[in-house]
Amino acid sequence: MHAEEALSRFRQMQSDFAHMNRVSTMGELAASLSHEITQPIASARNNARAAQNFLDIQPPDLGEVREALACVVGDADRAGAIIDRIRKQMKKAPPRKECFDLNAAIDEVIALARSVTTEKAVSVQTRFANGLRLVEGDRVQLQQVILNLILNAVEAIEAVEMGQRKLLISTEQDGTEIVVAVRDTGPGIDPEQLERVFEAFYTTKPSGTGMGLSICRSIIDAHGGRLWAEPNEPRGAVFQFTLPGAEARS
Repeated sequence: MHAEEALSRFRQMQSDFAHMNRVSTMGELAASLSHEITQPIASARNNARAAQNFLDIQPPDLGEVREALACVVGDADRAGAIIDRIRKQMKKAPPRKECFDLNAAIDEVIALARSVTTEKAVSVQTRFANGLRLVEGDRVQLQQVILNLILNAVEAIEAVEMGQRKLLISTEQDGTEIVVAVRDTGPGIDPEQLERVFEAFYTTKPSGTGMGLSICRSIIDAHGGRLWAEPNEPRGAVFQFTLPGAEARS
């Protein structure tokens, strides 16, 4: 009985740490996300004003009014989608297992991080495998892993003054497993530190907590996969993780 209680407390602690890390990560994005939300709101205001102007014309140009109002609806939907993505990432909820399309989940994270990658002039490219198996697990937790890896890669790329500023995210089917890779063109990682970066409280960042990659690994482990780092060619680092396909878990 004591062992079950200890295991339950440990899992709760893991969940709490994961949530804290998610909140911290979203805090890093806050300034850029506020700018991203402001854009569709400003666009909606401009389109609404344009609709008013078209109504003031004699006779009113109803075709232009309809087009302007359709743009207002589109702008509102864009702002709502951004807020919805933030809410999902910030929400504290027990792990939820579901089968989902990993490529689509990664696309959502790329959209969430777009303001940061644009601000840092980092070109984000994707190479997704077609016909990828669904994965089974907690969508938000796995998206947290991908978001952490993207933000780490952007920070690494930012440290390099010369050369290409590229980030490549790929997926592939390897037997019953799915492999996700995040490749950057940053300065790379000392080969002796490739495993240490996953240790709790170990960090190379002046303001880092050293928990991000440790939590990412625990999330991937809990989903039956593994997470590791390697040098990228010709420069940078590649972080990869595997997940069993949903059919393979049955």
